[in-house]
Amino acid sequence: MNVIVIGASRGLGKVLCMELARRGHNVLAGVRKKEDLDMDVFRTNRIRAYQMDVSDEQTLRTAAEAVKEKNMIIHAVVQSAGVLMQSDREKTLLDADIVDFMRAFQVNTLGIVLAFRTFYPLMEKGGMYIAETSEGGCFQAEGAMFPVYGITKTAANKVVQTLRCTVDDINVIAMHPGRMNTDMGRTTAQIEPEEAAIGICDILEHKTMLKDGKWFIDYNGRDVFGQMDVAR
Repeated sequence: MNVIVIGASRGLGKVLCMELARRGHNVLAGVRKKEDLDMDVFRTNRIRAYQMDVSDEQTLRTAAEAVKEKNMIIHAVVQSAGVLMQSDREKTLLDADIVDFMRAFQVNTLGIVLAFRTFYPLMEKGGMYIAETSEGGCFQAEGAMFPVYGITKTAANKVVQTLRCTVDDINVIAMHPGRMNTDMGRTTAQIEPEEAAIGICDILEHKTMLKDGKWFIDYNGRDVFGQMDVAR
């Protein structure tokens, strides 16, 4: 497969690139900063790095044009780019930093719209687009912690639902990748990113089959809505 991974310079995105390459897939690794293009992890013939900043539509378009020039058909996209602002770890919604709020919305929510519109025309019919959101983006997940993150991820889930009603030739999925031991999620971690990467690869390779109509899943392919209902 030819797979685009957006948000590949760290955390799950980086580990996922490595796991996909290990399994023999061709990976187009999207990184936010130009200086990340030369990271050691990308020095393999299975991985090619491109600048893809989901808050900068021009970088996405430039990457898409480079892919077009290679006449590559994209079989899957995994959008792993996301932010949890430091102020969101410390403040409630009553005193949340509005600039940080706007930045989080730009990356976590609008970034899905921009990236999808850019890469959808390059995708194989029947392919899969996975946008990593969060279980925190459920109305059932009540609480005051990380308010900006939760709100932007709830909006991200709605973006995925709307895209599913807009296109019918690829499978658009929202995924909770688990609470991982990464820079973003270390304080609440339950798993290592390698575990999530293996699960995602198994889904992309159809070793884990998804139930019809289930569009908000975890990295094992389980329905997040159903799990939240059980938890309640």
